[in-house]
Amino acid sequence: MAPFRPQQIVFYSYILLIIAGSFFLWLPFSRKEDISLVDILFTATSAVTVTGLNVVSIRDDFSLIGQVIILLLIQIGGLGYMTLTTFFLVTLGRKIGLRERMILAESLNYPGIYGLVRFLKRTILFVFIVELLGFFVFLILFIPKYGIEKALFYSLFHSISSFNNAGFSIFPQGFYEFNGNMTVNLVTSLLVILGGLGFFTLNDIILYIKGKVRNLSVTTKLVLYTNFILWFSGFVIVLITEYFNPAGTQLWSIKDKIFNALTLSVYTRTAGFSTFDYSLLSESTLLVAIILMFVGASPGGTGGGIKTTTFSVIILSTVSYIRGQKEVIVFNRKISEDTLRKAMVITILSLSYIFSINLLIDIIEEKDFLATLFEVISAFSTVGLSMGNPEGLSFSADFSDLSKVLIIVTMIVGRVGILSFMMAISPREENKHIAYTEAKVLL
Repeated sequence: MAPFRPQQIVFYSYILLIIAGSFFLWLPFSRKEDISLVDILFTATSAVTVTGLNVVSIRDDFSLIGQVIILLLIQIGGLGYMTLTTFFLVTLGRKIGLRERMILAESLNYPGIYGLVRFLKRTILFVFIVELLGFFVFLILFIPKYGIEKALFYSLFHSISSFNNAGFSIFPQGFYEFNGNMTVNLVTSLLVILGGLGFFTLNDIILYIKGKVRNLSVTTKLVLYTNFILWFSGFVIVLITEYFNPAGTQLWSIKDKIFNALTLSVYTRTAGFSTFDYSLLSESTLLVAIILMFVGASPGGTGGGIKTTTFSVIILSTVSYIRGQKEVIVFNRKISEDTLRKAMVITILSLSYIFSINLLIDIIEEKDFLATLFEVISAFSTVGLSMGNPEGLSFSADFSDLSKVLIIVTMIVGRVGILSFMMAISPREENKHIAYTEAKVLL
């Protein structure tokens, strides 16, 4: 029997973690109310894949133990089961073999295996330092409103949820009660941005600041530029589209319009926190949100989507072709043909998968098309935003069990990555060393 490939091991590790999480959430001490098995599986999947879509109330339907289990699933899912397992093995002094390094590299989306263990240690240390700092800042902000006892757990939960781009909240009114609260949203946004930049990018920046590398890598530069462009352009476009929106947001003050446009541009990039009702937004704004969700976070981070670098490579390739350039150049470096093909494949597979799932759910449910599309892309990009229902839950809460299962699968595919998922389920074929005659195809 052939050994499992790295993509298969990563995929199966997420499946096993979801099953284990579902089992513990199903136990009576984890729940306040009776919850169906599908809804428990949905919640566990949403936590492990750090999505944040919820078909039941995390605060009202799960006990404190259940909420702690969900928090652990978020942390393990955000870092990756293989990442944590390898870290503990290294800490115990065990040598990590070549195969284990390949699996870890796949899990972390790390280029190659050289320096992987040092990278892993820096990553874990950075994650816990940032989450600890987030916890203390939140604690200072929450104690006056909730008291020390509630503030302790609220701070821990939302620091981990924010950095891992999970979007889960256990506040009485979710993040709605912080609409207009610049301090809380600024701290949350910083945690979200750091988690979404990607561990490779963060590691590269840290090494550059310490003077251990002379220049930032092309990937890091591309990530930083693309993130800023997407954030700023998203803010400007949303501000314009919502400024004259007659559907409901015209009641907001100018300050609220600016602030909500800023937070939307950040939170749609896989964070999933919602400080207002997205059903109030115009269709133009929802389209912008869908595009931002589809692009998602950066490679090696806690978010989903096709990734900022994939989006950048597609845009750069398109511009280069239109200009008649034979090569795609960025920061005085040539992007390889393999990278260009990979970016194209990821984009096409992602679009194909999203529209296929959306079509199936649309046929099954016969609900609003835009709301359904928004939900599917939110699940695929592990964002967790939703146009919601009257009870404040995700739009998926009104779906049948079959549609919920489709969303569950979509969250898993989005977290693993569409290309890794396809490679995990596809049979391996040996390369045939045959040179074929070139075909001329008219386009």
